[in-house]
Amino acid sequence: MNNIIEYGSISEIPLYNCSAHTPEEWSKRDGIRRPVVGILDMVYGIFVNIMYIPILTVMFEKDHFKMSCFKIMIFLGIVDMLALWVNSIITGFLAFQGAVFCSYPTLIYITGMAGLSLWCCSCIIAMSLVINRLLDLTKPRICAMLFEGNKTFLVMTLPIIYGCYFLFFTPPVMFSSKFMTWFFDPLIFENRGLEYANIPHGFNNLLVVGVTCLLYTSLCCVLGEKFNMIENVTNSKTKNLSLQIFFQSALICAINQVASIIYVIMNFIEVPLWLIMLGHVLWQFGHGAPVLIYLALNRTLRNGLLKRLGFRKIRVGSLNRDRGSVNITKTGSH
Repeated sequence: MNNIIEYGSISEIPLYNCSAHTPEEWSKRDGIRRPVVGILDMVYGIFVNIMYIPILTVMFEKDHFKMSCFKIMIFLGIVDMLALWVNSIITGFLAFQGAVFCSYPTLIYITGMAGLSLWCCSCIIAMSLVINRLLDLTKPRICAMLFEGNKTFLVMTLPIIYGCYFLFFTPPVMFSSKFMTWFFDPLIFENRGLEYANIPHGFNNLLVVGVTCLLYTSLCCVLGEKFNMIENVTNSKTKNLSLQIFFQSALICAINQVASIIYVIMNFIEVPLWLIMLGHVLWQFGHGAPVLIYLALNRTLRNGLLKRLGFRKIRVGSLNRDRGSVNITKTGSH
């Protein structure tokens, strides 16, 4: 964004000048039309966003919204929905058209800024969520001091500021239908890829996402200890719940960590096309997975949704049983 302000428009930024060819020539020269993949991406993004809406309405219910973890999850859900517009819906449209940066420079530049900032914002939200749950289980007084009531909204200004830093002060990602993903290099000039390097993004992917995964591992250990303290240590339901939470968090962390590493590597060295596309799919799934996780593993949200749809009543006590496990959602990917 600072380059747009400095030069007056995207087309005037030297490293993003597309004047060598017309948009049609750029598409024909460097793009590949991918209608099937494009349609699938758009359908996926629209479907997940539609599924997110009733889940968010359940989170906004008074009994849920008063809990700090639900406030954070709502914020994370909204960021996910916006990110899916970038990495799935708009990406699908661009893939269908066989576009490259110079095909739609304004759209892709602005979308790239948004996608990058939303991804980095989601990383800090996810970290905030797991810290909230860890403190709630181990240091409830500190948790109340940081997150009680409207204090949660104050904490959520941190990921907003963090995301805005990437929006205004770092190079955005650019779409290429040839590789079906977003690079920092718009692929306009040969052998100048390092000039588009985004070091803060690499820091975010390797450190912030890695730390979040470590925090999730700590959370699993704490939950395991809590479960073992329950009356009957051999209780199979307790053990199953513990394993369920562990595998849930482990799967999400693995998806996002792999995607994060792929995105860092592919912007510096040449990697196979299948690995590039895998990284993009994992980025998409990282923002869409919470919907499936909420419906499959979170009884509070699942029963609330079913109640809204008129299929069943919430079981007595289910809200209390789920409050300890409502936290495990996602870390994000890109």
